[in-house]
Amino acid sequence: MRRFFSELKRRKVYRVAIAYAVAAWLIAQVVTQIFPVFEVSQWALRSMIVLLITGFPIALILAWAFDITPEGIKRTDDVDLSQAQARRTEAVPAKSIAVLPFENLSDDPENAYFADGMHDDILSSLARISDLKVISRTSVRQYKEGARNLREIGRTLGVAHILEGTVRRVGNRVRVNAQLINAQTDAHIWADTFDRELTNLFALQSELAERITAALRANLSARERASMQIHPTSDLAAYEIFLRARDLFRWSGVGDPLENGVKALRLIDQAVARDPQFALAYCLGSRLNAELYWFGHDRSRARLNNAKAAADVALRLQPDLGDAHLALAFFHYYGDRNYKRARTEIEIAQQATPNDAEIWDAAGAVGRREGRWDEAVANFEKARYLDPRNFSVISNLAETLIAMRRYAEAQHAINNALLVNPNAHLFSIQRASIDLKKNGDTAPLRAALDATPRDFDPGGAVTTVGIRLNLMERDFANASRMLADSAHDRFWDSGLGGTAGMIDGYAFPKSWYKGLVARVQGNIDTAQHAFEEAGRVVEADLARWPDDVKTIMMLALIHVALGRKEDALREGRRAVGLLPISKDAYDGPILATNLAAIYAQVGERDLALEQLATLVEVPNAPTLGTLRAEPEWDSLRGDARFEKMVASLAPKKR
Repeated sequence: MRRFFSELKRRKVYRVAIAYAVAAWLIAQVVTQIFPVFEVSQWALRSMIVLLITGFPIALILAWAFDITPEGIKRTDDVDLSQAQARRTEAVPAKSIAVLPFENLSDDPENAYFADGMHDDILSSLARISDLKVISRTSVRQYKEGARNLREIGRTLGVAHILEGTVRRVGNRVRVNAQLINAQTDAHIWADTFDRELTNLFALQSELAERITAALRANLSARERASMQIHPTSDLAAYEIFLRARDLFRWSGVGDPLENGVKALRLIDQAVARDPQFALAYCLGSRLNAELYWFGHDRSRARLNNAKAAADVALRLQPDLGDAHLALAFFHYYGDRNYKRARTEIEIAQQATPNDAEIWDAAGAVGRREGRWDEAVANFEKARYLDPRNFSVISNLAETLIAMRRYAEAQHAINNALLVNPNAHLFSIQRASIDLKKNGDTAPLRAALDATPRDFDPGGAVTTVGIRLNLMERDFANASRMLADSAHDRFWDSGLGGTAGMIDGYAFPKSWYKGLVARVQGNIDTAQHAFEEAGRVVEADLARWPDDVKTIMMLALIHVALGRKEDALREGRRAVGLLPISKDAYDGPILATNLAAIYAQVGERDLALEQLATLVEVPNAPTLGTLRAEPEWDSLRGDARFEKMVASLAPKKR
């Protein structure tokens, strides 16, 4: 029902109903007064009233079915919601700004981190002001090098103003040239040169932030005004070390090597050794530990304890620091899947730093885990609004829309990302996967993989999709070739290759895919040895992380491959019991789908169909296309109940 009422709002049915009721009432008042004057018959008056009443449901039906766009009247189902939202928000806020990276004019190239620090601190100060729209770091950093067309940048980022500047550091002095520009006219609002001792650097950054807020006429609360005087550290060397660590943190585990996280944590240790009061460094340390845990590099309790301890130190040093509350939120999210506590911390962070896109992105990620799908989309859209060139945000938005089967909107979001970077290969693959999930068409995904460079395979994610696709298309020779060509020992599942037999966010042993390919090629002994090897790898993982649900489900799939029916059923049910959909609306359906596939493959057809029946309307569960294409469901084909279920997912003819 919540989804239905959301659709009523999206299709403007409420608005049309109110407008029609008001207009009909006014018309009725006019005709009842005017018709008698001209001696118009009562029959005509009654006909007019009946016509107005009859037209009400017709107006609601038309409002549901059609939308008015700049291209004319279109069916609502054919209108991309993202485009509709863009039309509603395309007016650029007057109090909006993008702070471009400062150009380093120092003779020593090592001072580039010093210039980055200047830029970053100003951005952080402005991000705390709720009356402003401030573009987040990821999007503006893409303009660090190369020619700058300020009008084009303003249009791309959706801002009315741009700040750019240069930094020259000589000895213990620094000179900063800064200029605030109207992005729509190229007019200079102000420009100034600041020459300071390094000991006064942070005061200079506060002064610049205050000049910007005054020029944009932003309303500041007492808390926001005070926060502009707070700086991360007084130790410039510690700050530069922190920036180096942050550059190693890509905010995503896909293909991010373990050594990056380890090196970044060493740098964090150096930074806090120089300044034990450096709260922001502790925040990053917490985030690094939490991500190393979540993305499977180290699922030890000690890693989680490190994440919690660092977040606690940051909060003790600065209780109101948004980054500290965000770090604690990710500990609850990644550490124990306590999404309620994570959401509480995120809400505090949103109040502290309303212009930080990463906080809104985190809110979206937690929201979809809680089953708040529409709310998650709204938060991802807010993150994209503040960080429009952040590919991680766009990917999260797109995969959420795909999980909700809102394919046209997902495709539009991905298309926008590819306009920014046509060589973003994972986006091309993600876009092509829509046709697979929508109707089982594998051709677009095949074309996208063929266009992807052979040396692009972060974490083995591309190989994973390729092997899965070849198994769907029964091209076993190509699957074998891809597996042989890959240098990876484990293959990251990005969730793009289907639903059954996949575990989103898990790194499959290479031996698992060796077994699958050998089995379909008829090499039974080779497949048996490969599956046994995969079992040893997974059991070693479970010895370290005994309650990890994804590893448990992987073991269940291996038991199926080895013909161990009872073991497979026991482990599959255990995984689903530990993480049901009610506890995690994103990963829960994936595990439940795998349990259905296990039932199907061990001959429990009735149980498989019962399990699938609970999933067909659930986000992030099997779709019309995956049920048609995936080999895991082959044993159900021809069963009237399965065919009816698949047919029920097909788009209804109008």
